[in-house]
Amino acid sequence: MPRRSISIASPNTRIATAVAALSIFVFAGLAEAESHAGEHDGDSIRIKYRQSVMSIIGTNMGAIGDIMKNRLALPGAVANHAGQMAESAALIAPAFRKDISEGQTDAKPGIWQDWAKFESSIAKFETAARNLQTAAEGNDSAAVGQAMRALGKSCGNCHKPFRKPKEESFKNK
Repeated sequence: MPRRSISIASPNTRIATAVAALSIFVFAGLAEAESHAGEHDGDSIRIKYRQSVMSIIGTNMGAIGDIMKNRLALPGAVANHAGQMAESAALIAPAFRKDISEGQTDAKPGIWQDWAKFESSIAKFETAARNLQTAAEGNDSAAVGQAMRALGKSCGNCHKPFRKPKEESFKNK
């Protein structure tokens, strides 16, 4: 009779492992693609990767908003999405390490002019996401609401100084 393995890893451990594996895969692919592309093409690839990382975060934030706004009965979902956002925070700084603020991007030069503030904003975002995760695991709707507002504020505190406003977005040109 074949033996079956049983996973005893927590959902958070599985998420962290998946994010780590994904980032290794993506960075390896990014390095490979850049080695075969010109500098300009490599910049486009990096921008696309940055946008993918931020899109993952936005998708999770949107899912949490949908759950809360519509009072969906999805036990553990808010905590899971918040955990994914916190894990994704580790991908932000490496994605923006190279100074690229021209082209199909909404990144402002301020990211590289004040890298310490950018990294501090990322750390605050991760903390806010972890706080939401913890509140959601506790099933206290008031605490979840407060943590959700704090998470939204942490997003805005980074977007305001480091992301072009919608009217200046490359998407509107």
